[in-house]
Amino acid sequence: MTRQPSGERASTVPMKLLLVLLFVIWSNSFTAIKYLRDVFSPAELVLARYLPAAVFGALYLAAVPSRRRECVEIFRSAKLRIVAMGLTGIAGYNYFLYVGQSEIKPGAAALLTTLSPLFTLVLAVIFLREKVPLRRVLGIFIALAGLFVVVRWGSVGLGKAADLAHSDLHYVLITALAPFSWAIYTTVGKNLLARTSPMTVTLLSIIIGTLPVLAVARGPFFRAAAGLEPTHWIALAYLIILCTIVGFWVWFAALKRMPATSVASFVYLNPPFAAAFGGLFFGEEITRLFIVGGAVMLFGLYLAQGGRENNSGKAG
Repeated sequence: MTRQPSGERASTVPMKLLLVLLFVIWSNSFTAIKYLRDVFSPAELVLARYLPAAVFGALYLAAVPSRRRECVEIFRSAKLRIVAMGLTGIAGYNYFLYVGQSEIKPGAAALLTTLSPLFTLVLAVIFLREKVPLRRVLGIFIALAGLFVVVRWGSVGLGKAADLAHSDLHYVLITALAPFSWAIYTTVGKNLLARTSPMTVTLLSIIIGTLPVLAVARGPFFRAAAGLEPTHWIALAYLIILCTIVGFWVWFAALKRMPATSVASFVYLNPPFAAAFGGLFFGEEITRLFIVGGAVMLFGLYLAQGGRENNSGKAG
């Protein structure tokens, strides 16, 4: 494996800080989703969240000739990749997550999304030929162990382990399809980013992923949208602007500079951040075991991010 120059390693530090900020944003999305599920069906919520982003994306990409040329080149050379990204990362991931949150709590859903680093690890080794150092593999599993301590014994409003044990297995399995879809999205997008900009890839995947859910743009959807209260609009704007347009751009900007398995491991920040915000805003208890589990998780994350990296994501 080629050694990453020290300058390149240093250049990833701001991106890692952006990823931490991204998961501060994304960790609150589960609460917004649960709140909006009282109004929209899963497919309707996908449409409500992504249709405005898709319209923005279409206008943004069409406004400049260089962006239009880049879109044409993507469809010419990587049509199947960009379609797969839209179907898995937008339509698939969100639909499975929203269906799952019909019956399980936001914290339990956040826990299940942490399966994506493991799925990404397997897919990256098979399809991207990433050489994953033993340190990174150990880090991922240590982070998962710390996360289990946080959720099982931390008792901080995440939804305890019982939330998963007593939930309908049907919904648990459906929710687990969300991180699997995200792992496909991340793996497919990694190679595509070698020759295209993160923003173009992000917006094209959003546009394509929104197309299947246009089928629910009927009377019930519009009546539900017309009946939204101000707090619903705030939650929806949070999902559209911060979680989708800004969040996806940061994700792909990081993916362009860092290995897929390294970027994916940041998802472990989701449940602990959700717990921390629960303690901050709702007075939920942060226990000693939460602190211990969080420390173990962060140590695992440190191991997963450290060591030598081949920035191309392929064998050196």
